[in-house]
Amino acid sequence: MPSPLITFDNVSFHYAVEGESSPAARALSFAVEQGAFVALLGRNGSGKSTAAKLCNGLLTPTAGQVRVGGLDTSLEENLFEIRRRVGMVFQNPDNQIIAAIVEDDVAFGPENLCVAPEEIRRRVDAALAEVGMLEHRLAEPHKLSGGQKQRVAIAGVLAMQNDCIVLDEATAMLDPRGRHDVMDTVLRLNRERGITVLLITHFMEEATQADRVLVMDGGSLALQGTPAEVFAQPEALRAAGLELPAPARLAEALRSVLPSLPSGVLTEEQCAEAIAAALRKGAGA
Repeated sequence: MPSPLITFDNVSFHYAVEGESSPAARALSFAVEQGAFVALLGRNGSGKSTAAKLCNGLLTPTAGQVRVGGLDTSLEENLFEIRRRVGMVFQNPDNQIIAAIVEDDVAFGPENLCVAPEEIRRRVDAALAEVGMLEHRLAEPHKLSGGQKQRVAIAGVLAMQNDCIVLDEATAMLDPRGRHDVMDTVLRLNRERGITVLLITHFMEEATQADRVLVMDGGSLALQGTPAEVFAQPEALRAAGLELPAPARLAEALRSVLPSLPSGVLTEEQCAEAIAAALRKGAGA
C-alpha cells in the first residue's frame, strides 16, 4: 500500500477576526497517499481552502500536526523541502503568473531552487509540453484564455518537480471548455506520471474522477470514501450543503419511471448507458 505523502493528525486552525478566534478547521485527520487523486469538497466557508493552505505550510495548524513526507509543516527549517514537494495552483491564475512571457514564468520556480540553466531549459520545455502549452512558450500570459493560464500555472509546478499538486478551486473561474482542459491535464499527470493530486473543488462532476473524496462541513470532516461511497449518501451530502453530480440527480429523478435504473450512476457516460439499458429492459418486458 502506498505510503502517505500528506498527513493531517487532529489538525485545527483558527483565524483571528477582530480580536476573536474564528475556527476554520476542527480536528481534521486524514492522509493523502503517494500517487493518489483525492478530491476535497465543501460549501463556501466549510474550511476546504484552509485545508489546502495547510498542506504546504502557507498556514500552520493552531493545534495538531500536518506532515509532508514525514516533515512537520510548522517547523520553518522544513518549509523549503515541503514546498519543493507540494506545489499549489490557486483559483485565479492572474495572481500566480508573474512573468511577461510564458516560459519565463515556468522557469521562475526552478531558478529560485538554484537549478542549473541548462536543466531549467529542459524542465521548462518538458513541463510546457506536458500540459500542451509548448507552442505558447513565447506568448504573453495576459493574451491566453483562463484555461491556458491555469495550464501554465500547472507547468510552473511541474518544472519544480513537485511530488504533489494541490489545486485550490483552480477551475472555479473557468468556462466549461477551460475546466475540461485543466481536468484532462490533471488526470493525465496523475494516471500517467503518478503525481499526487489534491483537488479542492465545488464541482461534483470533477470529484467523481477522484480515487477518494473528502467532504468538509463547518471545518470538520463530514464524509469520506470512494466517489461511489460518498455519492451514495445524498441526504448526508445535502446536510453538508452539497448536491449529487448532475448525472446522479438525473438518474434519481428518472428512477420513478425507470425503476431498473441502478444506483451509483455518477458520470454522463454511466447515466446514458444506464438509461439505454433500462429502456431496453422495459421494451422487452
